[in-house]
This record gives sequence, C-alpha cells and structure tokens, in this order.
Amino acid sequence: MLLKTYKKRLIWGYISVFGAALSALAIPKVLGTSVNRVLESGEQDVTQLYPLAIVLLLAGTARGLFAFWQTFLAESTSQMVAYDLRNSYFARLQHLSFGFHDNQMTGALMSRATADVEGVRMFVNMGAIRFGFVVVMVLGIAVAMLLTDVKLALVSLAFVPILGWRAMTVSRKLRLAWMHVQELIADLVTVLQENLSGIRVVKAFAAEEYEKEKFEAESGGLAEETYRAERLWAMNFAIMNFSFIAMITLILWIGGLEVNAGKSVIDGQVVYSGLTPGDLTAFIFYMGLLALPVRMTGFLVNAFSRAASSGERIFEILDAESPVNERPGARSLGRVAGHVAFENVSFSYDGGRPVLKNISVAIQPGQIVALLGRPGSGKTTFVHLLSRYYDVTSGRVTIDGTDVRDMLLTSLRDNIGLVQQDVFIHTATVRNNIAYGAVDASLQKVVEMAKIAQIHEFIATLPDGYDSLVGERGVGLSGGQKQRLSIARTLMRDPPILVLDDSTSSVDAHTERLIQDAMEVVIKRRTTFIITHRLSALRGADTILVFKDGEIVERGTHEELLGQGGEYREIYELQLLPGVGAGHKGTATGSDRRLE
Repeated sequence: MLLKTYKKRLIWGYISVFGAALSALAIPKVLGTSVNRVLESGEQDVTQLYPLAIVLLLAGTARGLFAFWQTFLAESTSQMVAYDLRNSYFARLQHLSFGFHDNQMTGALMSRATADVEGVRMFVNMGAIRFGFVVVMVLGIAVAMLLTDVKLALVSLAFVPILGWRAMTVSRKLRLAWMHVQELIADLVTVLQENLSGIRVVKAFAAEEYEKEKFEAESGGLAEETYRAERLWAMNFAIMNFSFIAMITLILWIGGLEVNAGKSVIDGQVVYSGLTPGDLTAFIFYMGLLALPVRMTGFLVNAFSRAASSGERIFEILDAESPVNERPGARSLGRVAGHVAFENVSFSYDGGRPVLKNISVAIQPGQIVALLGRPGSGKTTFVHLLSRYYDVTSGRVTIDGTDVRDMLLTSLRDNIGLVQQDVFIHTATVRNNIAYGAVDASLQKVVEMAKIAQIHEFIATLPDGYDSLVGERGVGLSGGQKQRLSIARTLMRDPPILVLDDSTSSVDAHTERLIQDAMEVVIKRRTTFIITHRLSALRGADTILVFKDGEIVERGTHEELLGQGGEYREIYELQLLPGVGAGHKGTATGSDRRLE
C-alpha cells in the first residue's frame, strides 16, 4: 500500500538517499588524496590543495542538500501515512456493527488511533526512506574499502554479519516487548476514559483514592514494561557502538603496521609501496561514516519492532469482519410505507443463549406498537434487529416485504428514527445537535422540530439561542431536556418508522403530555414502536407486545390484555397497583403511572 500510494515521493526520497550517500562517500576519498599530496610535496606550497578544497566544499554542500530533502520527504511521508491510516481506522470503526463494539473497550480502540498509529509513523520516518540510506551507505562504504585495501576491508566488514544477527535477535524480543507495552497503554487509556466519563459516580461514592490507586497500578505496570523494552534497546545500541569503536581501534593498529611496512626512502623522499597514510586516513573516515548507519540500525530495529506490534493491532481492526454486512446486490428502497414483519425470528449473541425465540409479528403502516416486558426479556434487541444493528440468527425481518438484509444500510437506517433511553449529546451547538444527520437543514426546519419536541422555549432562553454550545455529553442540560433534544434530532430525518426506547423516561408527566400531544400528528403517519412502562403510552397503542424470556407471550390492547389475566396483568398488579395503594390512590394520573 505504501509503495503504491506514495510511489513518487518514495522515488524522490531514494534519489535523495543516493545523492546524500555518494556525496558522503566522496569526502573521505578527497581527504585521503589531500594527505597524500601534502606528504608527497614535502613543501609549504598548498596551492595544489585548492581544487581539492573546492571539491570537498561542493561535496559537503551536496550532502547537506540531499540530506535535507531526505529528511523532509521521510517526515512528510510519515505524516501522510499516519493521516491516511488514522482516517482509515476511524472509517472502519464507523462501519463495524454493534456486535463488534460490544466486545471492545473504548480506551483500547482510542490507543490504537493514537499510540499505535504514532508507532507506525515513526517507522515510516526512520525506515521507509532512511533504511535505503543505511543500505546504500553500507554497500558504498564496503565497495570503497575494498577498492582501497582488500585486507583491511575484510577485517572491517567481518563484524557486519555479527551485528546483523544481533539486530534480528533483538528485533524479535523487542517486538514482543513493544506489543505488551501497547496493550498496557490501551489498558491505561481505558482506565482514564472510564474515570473521566464516570467522574460524577466517582465523586458520588467518594472513590477518588480508589481511582488513583487503580490508575497508579496501571501506570506503574506500563512504566516498568516500557523500561524493560528501552533497556533491551539500549543494551543492543551500546553493544553495537562498542563493536564499532573496537573495530576502528583494530583497523588503526593493522593499518598503521601496513603503512610502516610499505614505507621506504628513495633519493631522500618517502615512498609508500602499499597502503599510504592518505589511504589509511580515508579508511578511518570511511569507518566514521559507517558509524551512522550502524547507529541508525539500532534505531531501525527498535522502530521496526514497535511498528510491527502497532501495525498488528491496527490491522486487527482494519481487517475485522463486521457481523453485519451488505449483501451483494443490496439496493435502496427510497421512502418505505412502514409495513414491518418478523418471520420466525430467533437471535443470540455470539451463538450463546437465545435472546429471542421464534418471534413472528406483522405491523401495518401507521400502527403504534408498545413493547413491554421485564428487564432482559428481549424488547431492545427486537428493535435493534429492525435497524440491522445485529443480524438475525434465523428467520427474517422485512420492511414492505423486503428482507432488511437486501437493503443498503444507509437506505434502511434513513427510514428508521431511533430515540434511545441513554441519550448522547455531542459537544456542539444546539442547532448542530438537532440537525445531526441532516446537516443541510435550515434553521426554520430545526426550530419546527424543536417546537414539536417541546424544547424550543428552553432554547430561546439560552444566551445564544440555537447557537449556544452544549457541553460534553449534554453537560448543563437536564435529563428531560436531553430527551427532548434527541426527539427533535430524530424527527429532523422525517423517518416513516419511529422507535422510541422509553424516550420520555426522564421527563415529568406535564412535559410528557405536551410531547405526546405535539407528536400525535407526526406518529399518525408513521409506524411507531414504543418501549415503555408508562400506562398512558400503553393505553394509546394499537397493539401491545408482551415479552418474556425472549418470546412474545401476549399481544393485544391494554383492555384485552388485562382481561386475559396473564403476564401483562401480573406486571400491572405487581408494579402499578402497589404504588397506587401506597398512599397515592386518587392522586396519580395516567401519565404519572409507570409499569416499573
């Protein structure tokens, strides 16, 4: 992917690498030649060194320019890779279904988008282009050394395979170490994210010290594991540098003996028959140049090991198969009429205990269907299957006779409006929160929906009205205000099918009555599913579906179900009548009463 996407940048990067390497390799040769000419002349005249000085200056300038472009291209390419990788990762998360997110920790997903992407970016910076520099330099220096003196070259290059073996061995250990570090970072971010999200609970239970201890334990484990990984890298780096210095010492000793052995005096002039002082000088400078790729190899091993573990964690998400996928040939149906049918539907999470069993029900367009049952009876799962947040285990769900699995997900969900009990409010203006999913909507349309949801009067009291900024997760708004904001947001899409998951649970009886009055006209044109324990909502439903242990055990109107004396009657008597009989008889209204 990297070669294909950034082909031109990599080509220019490798041209810069080649130019920087050639320029660097020219410098020792020029210096060695200068030493030989000075020794050969035996005079104070240095004019013959001027051309060499100019060549040296040009080589140094060229090396600087090529090195600049090499660094610029490496850094900019790494930032582009990180940008694309982070966006691809985020986009993939958006298209993975509820079934995937149910098994993931938010902090772990966040750390992949930050720490893991940064680990890959650092390797692209250090490795994608600069690795080429290391290779070119090592090969170029090897050739230059062999051309200068074969024996010294063989002695110098003998340690390269040893360092290569050492690098590969340490790389495997570092990869495992950095994988563990990345996992610990994910755990730490999860603790931090959960603490900040639930800070009110922490305060309410005076659990600050407990949270501090939990965070310190995670942070301490991360620090210890990072220390171990860094210590392993530091030891490897030190060994490689010591080996290099030892090799220079050996070359200086062997080279000095060879220069002296070939030294002779003819007619009062010193003559070298073998290795010259200039050659030895060039050789030492070549060894100095070799120090850079040797040191970079240590960094590359560390960067590669970290990137390998980070990349594995990122691509675990990028390659993850969503439990919910569009079938080949899935199509858009436009705006549906709202005929909903469940045909022998069964469902279980991850192949475990069935949550829904053999559910069959047909809902006509415009009908209001109330769903009632004890916690865990399958009500919310029922409506989630309608929107394909999960796929049925067996049977099928249809809208207007079309299996929801044969519809494009965008088309399906554009036709279904969901108001959840746990309302999420974005950190944005009131207008943007209401227009979420309909970003091009006019202010007039936003105000109209706010009035239907009975939130307009409150918004009008805010300092900036619809342009007022709402804090994170709706901080500053009451539960009822957030519910009404969510209702307005759902109505903005004008869906033919509405799902209200106990959407009036956080409003008082008076506000609920106002919302219901305002929504009566809207609901009449829509197929509406209401998960509720409000007696007023149950009485107004065309059909009530009573769930128990994943099955619909009763169905009918409020009066019909009371007359049957079954599960509905039992819930009614156990959860409503005791509340009325506890001193509230004669004062409770239909809107106040909740089957809870």
